[in-house]
Amino acid sequence: MESDMHRHGITAIPDFPASATPLDAQRHDLRTAAYVETAIRLQQSHGTSCALEYLQANDVDPVTSGRVLTHPERRRHSL
Repeated sequence: MESDMHRHGITAIPDFPASATPLDAQRHDLRTAAYVETAIRLQQSHGTSCALEYLQANDVDPVTSGRVLTHPERRRHSL
């Protein structure tokens, strides 16, 4: 069976080094930050597929989508 990530066009999630997204980094793109925050809530309530579809519908970069949905420890802090 095909995974949700593959079905939605994300074929690989790169292994991000811890230094790639410092935990104290903050978003300066407020629109993307709002989409990401909503997607995180959707993931918690309706699952990863729903959150991924939401991010894709709002043209959030696939690398960003993959990072926030699969590596919660590497999420940036909101402003």
